[in-house]
Amino acid sequence: MSFPPRPDADEPERDLRPGTITRLAQQKRDAERVSVFIDGAFAFGLALDLAVRAGLRKGQRLGVAEQQALLDEEERLRAKAVALDYIAYKARTEAEVMRKLARKGFPEHVAEEAVARMRELGYLDDADYARAYAKGRLDGRGHGPQRIRADLRKRGVAPKTIDAALDDLVERDDLRESALEHGRKRWQRLRREDDPYKRRKKLADFLARRGFDFDLIREVTEVLEAEDA
Repeated sequence: MSFPPRPDADEPERDLRPGTITRLAQQKRDAERVSVFIDGAFAFGLALDLAVRAGLRKGQRLGVAEQQALLDEEERLRAKAVALDYIAYKARTEAEVMRKLARKGFPEHVAEEAVARMRELGYLDDADYARAYAKGRLDGRGHGPQRIRADLRKRGVAPKTIDAALDDLVERDDLRESALEHGRKRWQRLRREDDPYKRRKKLADFLARRGFDFDLIREVTEVLEAEDA
């Protein structure tokens, strides 16, 4: 269950009532926020730019629905700002951003709207993320399809998107080249193993842990044994 973000520390709990704006004051702790007073009492805090865009002014009458609409809009803006800051640090999946916003207390519908906006702006693309992640893990760490698939699933990428990313690697023959590269390094380290069976098994276990399938492991083993012949 998620809850809306807490008001700022210097803002009392909100008790919305219809009335007339009697004062708009910049907050001492955050000059980019204003405190809105209605009928002489604090009503709520609001982002300064939102207050300006909404045309809030002293003497203006606001109903409860109008006040709530302003607060809802601010919540949406906050969610988008949190999402943008989160993905600016490094690439993320849509699910990861949704989880981040949930941890921050944003309701699901607000988080979904923020994610949709990031997608529209091109800041979120699970297909691109999956392809880059798969290529990076394969080239940089020698991880095979099974391990990459498991990692992407943890990050919330859809199965069809993962399949497409892995198919792309297969078409470029990247899997075989990576398995050979990392397998060859491990094979060299296993030279001290006198028992050929144990050497092959240790290599197979190594490649299996990295997520390569049986057929590719067998092919790599045969190639490396041929190179030593």
